[in-house]
Amino acid sequence: MPAPERRTRGDLTAAAALVVAVLAVSTALWWTSDVRGTTVTTASGSTTSRTVEAGPAHIPAALTEAWRAPSPATPDPLMQGGTVVTGAAGMVAGRDLRSGAVRWSYRRDRSLCTVAAAFHQVVAVYQRGETCSEVTALNWTDGRRGPQRTSPVPAPTRLVAAGDQVAAGGERYLEVWRSDLVRTLVYGREPTPAQPATQPRPDCVHGSMALGETALGETALGETAPGETAPGEGNGGHGKLAVVERCPGERARLTVQRADPKDPDRPEVTFSTLLPGQQARVVAVSGERVAVALPDPARLAVIDEQGKEVAEYPLAVPEADLRGDPPGGVAEATVTTTAVYWFTGSATVALDTADLRPRWIRPGSLGAGSEVARRLLLPVPGALAVLDTSTGEQVGALPVDRGGYRGPVGTACSSGVVLEQRGDTLVALREPLVSSPR
Repeated sequence: MPAPERRTRGDLTAAAALVVAVLAVSTALWWTSDVRGTTVTTASGSTTSRTVEAGPAHIPAALTEAWRAPSPATPDPLMQGGTVVTGAAGMVAGRDLRSGAVRWSYRRDRSLCTVAAAFHQVVAVYQRGETCSEVTALNWTDGRRGPQRTSPVPAPTRLVAAGDQVAAGGERYLEVWRSDLVRTLVYGREPTPAQPATQPRPDCVHGSMALGETALGETALGETAPGETAPGEGNGGHGKLAVVERCPGERARLTVQRADPKDPDRPEVTFSTLLPGQQARVVAVSGERVAVALPDPARLAVIDEQGKEVAEYPLAVPEADLRGDPPGGVAEATVTTTAVYWFTGSATVALDTADLRPRWIRPGSLGAGSEVARRLLLPVPGALAVLDTSTGEQVGALPVDRGGYRGPVGTACSSGVVLEQRGDTLVALREPLVSSPR
């Protein structure tokens, strides 16, 4: 019978050393991982179930400030149901619409590039090095984490959403993601191209972009560059991305393409056409039309799905409004079922969603405004003007004291609360509380 195995001092020493090594490696991995720098506080069940009673939409009789919070990472107010989202100091917070109290939060030890609302989720983009590469989707009601991804989008960036897709723009490179944050398109100069020579114009600068829905049966026309669809090939009914590009040695160019080609690395361009001058900005994409603003003289060109200009409208706005690129490469606009309200920088232009023709122009505004009760609440100096959405005629005004702030104002309205994005600060306005008689 063999003698039983005995543990020697050397065995115990080796085992202890192995345990210490495993703990050291685990600690090092944790210390250098993103998990260590992430704090998630989700809303409790009782808070999650609490919603704001919408009731019939109405124009408030008066407004007073209810609360404010820093939010430099949100270009516009973000609101859904009874939750408002702010982004500051690496933290995305879901707040109570009426009180501003934080219901949930998601914090990382990185700078926030931007926060946007897309496909019924909150999409937060964090900076790593020189790129806005860390992307996380968060649930509106309780802050639970959803899909995540990394992308080499250069900083700074701005998100623009349409349907179940969102585009992240950069000066020379952009991507489109679907609702599970899977990448559906890359366009421009890829940092590390998976397939060489698939991008049609990698040396161009992207001035502005817009994302929208497309009609069935689009076809590409003209010469076929690498990555472009051959003439006569149908593109189907998918989202489309419009980009104004500035390429070496030529005028500004408008390129419209599928937002979800068969191969994300191979753009399927519907058309790419040269514009009249060096300056242009894409304003809106709607159905079979794309609207592009041009200066000198100020005008709006409407281009069809064949890449042909079908209409041109003079715009009574300062030429300076249309020179250069819009902030973040995205024209400031509020889109509804019947109109696109576009803020030029000093005026608001209402465009018909069917053919993108201008209905009316209101000079002296501070933003695109937001619809409520079949009226447009439009920020103007010292007030929110109440406009008839069909004619642009002012039918009322709500005084608003913005202190010393004189810049652009983004707005959103729900349940008697008006949100104003004033630069890096989000301000909530509501009807004054009426004391009940004793």
